[in-house]
Amino acid sequence: MRLGLLALLLVGCSAPSQIDAGDPFLNRGPYASGSRQLSITTDAGRTLPVEVWYPATGTTSSFPVEEFEDGARRTQLASWISQAPEACTPRTAHSTRDAPAAEGTFPLLVFSHCTECFRFSLHTVAEHLASHGFVVAAPDHVGNTRFDGGAPLTNAFLEVRASDISGVIDSMSGNSQVDPARIAVFGHSFGAVTTAKVVERDPRVRGGFLIAAPADSPILNAGALPRITKPLSFLLAMEDNSISFLGNEFIRDNFTKGQRPTWLIEVENAGHWSPSDIAGLGGSYLPGCGDGARDLDGGVFTYVDNELGRQITKRSVAAWATFLLKDDAAAATALSAETPTGVVHVRSRRP
Repeated sequence: MRLGLLALLLVGCSAPSQIDAGDPFLNRGPYASGSRQLSITTDAGRTLPVEVWYPATGTTSSFPVEEFEDGARRTQLASWISQAPEACTPRTAHSTRDAPAAEGTFPLLVFSHCTECFRFSLHTVAEHLASHGFVVAAPDHVGNTRFDGGAPLTNAFLEVRASDISGVIDSMSGNSQVDPARIAVFGHSFGAVTTAKVVERDPRVRGGFLIAAPADSPILNAGALPRITKPLSFLLAMEDNSISFLGNEFIRDNFTKGQRPTWLIEVENAGHWSPSDIAGLGGSYLPGCGDGARDLDGGVFTYVDNELGRQITKRSVAAWATFLLKDDAAAATALSAETPTGVVHVRSRRP
């Protein structure tokens, strides 16, 4: 799904390298992962399906990914999954539906999905974070999913999406598992820009992690960076021909100008959907699945192995969130590690 050069600002599979099997942020955490679906109505009057992953007791079970949906949507999702290469799109989610919640209060992370994507587009990251002691909530941005697309990639709809995320925070702040003093946001593509807008506007949020899009560019959210007084970190797909090499340059520029502490994690041969669970879904979201053409010279190459791309993403987000919301200095050190060597390149700007 190539949506065009800069207008896409918003918007696989070579032999895998290895991340150290003993890495604490790659491995699952001490909790089982539970999940459930809610429905909320925001102050703006939008009714949103919300998927919630949370630390649970017992053991983690699995279910087919299409079971995130019901009825005709489940049938359609199953069809899209069947059309995707198995190496690119996972068939199974790993969380226990409606599992008993673990005792205690935990930090809250809210996820914003890419344009015409899904609340479960990064379900492997969300269930991983739940195992590490985070509650993760992700809404469908209604009118901007694969099922009901058509919302424009505009600053006006960016405001709607940001309001959705703040509405989820409103709803989840009353959850007995959630510590309302420890909240952050992460997002992919248009969801990354949404993340930046929420960090700018919502005083409850400590910071944001942006995947495969800049916070501030001439196309969307122009001039926002000086108003963002909390830290943003970035994951950049080095072969992201959806936002183009110019989009990646905007990410690098954002990194050099944003608030500290901040990290920029660049992934070799990664495409726009390499970090996600939907690369190749239904024959779309293809940059990041299988073979591609390099943006600058058109040379043919193979995208980073999708499982490795997901591992890098979940490890990075888990380490970032543990540092930001649990004040863990060891997590900052882990986030700075270039692992696997030769695939991941990291820069940081710290106080």
